[in-house]
Amino acid sequence: MAVDEATKKQDELELYQIDDKAIIPFFENHLEELKKFIQERRDQNLSLLELLKQFIRTYKLPFNMQRYMAVQTTYIKQTLQEKMQDRQVAVSHWIQEHAGKHRNRMIQLQCLYLDRIKDRLLPEIEALLKHRQQ
Repeated sequence: MAVDEATKKQDELELYQIDDKAIIPFFENHLEELKKFIQERRDQNLSLLELLKQFIRTYKLPFNMQRYMAVQTTYIKQTLQEKMQDRQVAVSHWIQEHAGKHRNRMIQLQCLYLDRIKDRLLPEIEALLKHRQQ
């Protein structure tokens, strides 16, 4: 299935909206869960990068929840402007129809972003994991 140019451009735009400064604090805040997650998959011989992506996909947590909610609010407002309905009904409908897709898309974009920054991210995560083991 071919991805059209508009989708590629949208992906690029959204990748640059990821809060780069929130990534290490995200993993620091979830370090115990991350360590347990990695230990449970030790026999799978996966790279740290793959384990980080699996962790993100499993827990489905945005790096920066405030930014995630702001983007989601923007999507809701755009939808409301297109459909002049009762605001409460429209927000409820949007959440039912789109919130899961929006979160899944954000999680996938975060995983793609990890690929972009892996050279500087992985040493920092390895240092975090080693520091906590001591």
